[in-house]
Amino acid sequence: MKTIMKFTAIISFLLVTSTTIAKDPEFSVEANGESKSLVLTLDTQWSTTKLRILDKENNVIYNETVSKSLYAKKFDLSKLQKGNYSLEVDNSLRTIYYTIEVGSEDLEIIKRKERSKPVFRKTENKVFLNLLNLDAEDVEVKVIDSQNRVVYTEVVEGESIVEKAFNFEKAHDDRYTVLVKDDMLTYSESILVK
Repeated sequence: MKTIMKFTAIISFLLVTSTTIAKDPEFSVEANGESKSLVLTLDTQWSTTKLRILDKENNVIYNETVSKSLYAKKFDLSKLQKGNYSLEVDNSLRTIYYTIEVGSEDLEIIKRKERSKPVFRKTENKVFLNLLNLDAEDVEVKVIDSQNRVVYTEVVEGESIVEKAFNFEKAHDDRYTVLVKDDMLTYSESILVK
């Protein structure tokens, strides 16, 4: 019985801790007839978060870098023409894309897409890669040298977690770059081998 109680207490603690640590940006929409507004509330532990509002041609309407952990702002979108707009909330671990439809009387969030960014860790002549691939989309992993010659390439298909370790201990002296490409973006990390 004591074992079950301890186990339950540990699981409860882990759930509360993970919920607190991995908090999504809080996001709420306020639409009221004449006042088409969007209220964004961020509660995050990252050092900087970038906010951008774009129109359908990807012109930046609003851009701000937030360095506070608690942030709240009301955006008045009543002057915008009818159509679809994007809100991007970007930090070092992920980017969240919201598609907002502005109508003649109101606005509505019609889509939300989250993109996790790869995490690279370097130790001496090794590079470790971790990527949370929530949609299990194909991810291309490639290593190139300073002359853009491909040293390693692999397409990871249908995996929700991509983990790779690259050992450069026996590699020739050069600068190598690990590239991670999903269907939208390419991320990179370089290592100098001497």
